[in-house]
Amino acid sequence: MKNITILTALLFSASAFSQIGINTSNPQAVFNIDAAKDNPSTGIPSLTQQSNDFVVSSSGNIGIGNTAPTRKMDIVKTTGGALKITDGTEGNNKIFVSNPTGIGTWQNTSPAVVITSTIGTSSAIGTAYTYMGSSATVTIPGYYVISPRLIVDKAPTSCGSYIAYNLSTSQTIATNAAYPSQDAHFSSGTLYDFMYSSNIGYLQAGTYYMIVRYSGGCTSYDSRANAGQNSFTLILLK
Repeated sequence: MKNITILTALLFSASAFSQIGINTSNPQAVFNIDAAKDNPSTGIPSLTQQSNDFVVSSSGNIGIGNTAPTRKMDIVKTTGGALKITDGTEGNNKIFVSNPTGIGTWQNTSPAVVITSTIGTSSAIGTAYTYMGSSATVTIPGYYVISPRLIVDKAPTSCGSYIAYNLSTSQTIATNAAYPSQDAHFSSGTLYDFMYSSNIGYLQAGTYYMIVRYSGGCTSYDSRANAGQNSFTLILLK
């Protein structure tokens, strides 16, 4: 008899108001569970009363502890630890990180995240961006210490006035660049040009390519191809 009564109440609520309330005659959304049965019969529940509610809104948003969700998942809790995700990658002091398709996993933040790029190739560098062949994939977005290593052989002696580089998610243009306002510039040398330094830049998640250009005026301007002379390292700041 009790089950029939509950079913009848649900059907009446759904047909009369296009809303379903469980433990409440005053549903605040399309579907509203009042776990503690403490919502008022009219009006909007208080924050304390909402704290034990679960709702699904007409826009498909889910509210937990919140009867008016504004996001697909909107959780309100007055103390820490509102969300728990246990998938086998969890651990102490980890952070939750998304991959390019939005799938999240727990990632280590300690020890420090150090990423070493692939080794670049021997390439003729021009005055427009040239991809050096070295790349690295960032999974945790944040501020990184970026340390390039590049030596370029050139002719004739003392040609050119500067060499500049950036990290980009494109091999041809500065997209999501580590230095959005200006490339990192280095003074030209006599027999060859080189970049050995460290700068700080913000990197989103994705694969980054080292792109290089120079001021021009040389008959030849070619990069070397080994780890110590054509690559880069990224260190995530804490």
